[in-house]
Amino acid sequence: MVHKVTRGTAIEFKASGGDAALTLTSLASDAGRQSAEHDRGSGDLDLLYEWRAYCKFGTTPVVGETVDIYLKTSDGTHDDNDDGATDAALSAEDKLKNLTYLGSIVVDEASTTPEFSASGVCSITAQYIQIVVENSTADALSSTAADHGVILTPIISKDDGN
Repeated sequence: MVHKVTRGTAIEFKASGGDAALTLTSLASDAGRQSAEHDRGSGDLDLLYEWRAYCKFGTTPVVGETVDIYLKTSDGTHDDNDDGATDAALSAEDKLKNLTYLGSIVVDEASTTPEFSASGVCSITAQYIQIVVENSTADALSSTAADHGVILTPIISKDDGN
């Protein structure tokens, strides 16, 4: 039996044109931001997702510093923190404590030119989700909205019948 992977329809968190707003423009050093809440629906939900986060910097970043990505979930009543369900600034770094850490974009070049990105795999069981980004670098992200975002793509395992 051989298993194959099919990708489902991606959920995009970005400043405009995505499935849920996430405004990371000019996100300051040591600041966080959460996306608007996305409702995955109430029926059968995909479990496994590939996450991919990307950003550019407005000032030259330091190699080794990170931009950290978290998942915030809710059942529609009880959220993982009390910062609400809108695209908004994280009220305090402590609000990350009950979130699910997905991973980090690690700065690998001291330059504002490249797009920095990272990816990984996670499982999501909640109906309502938000992405939270913490800029743990000493530099602000770029002021161009299209330079930043997070994409969650469902991974669907299929049996090919052999």
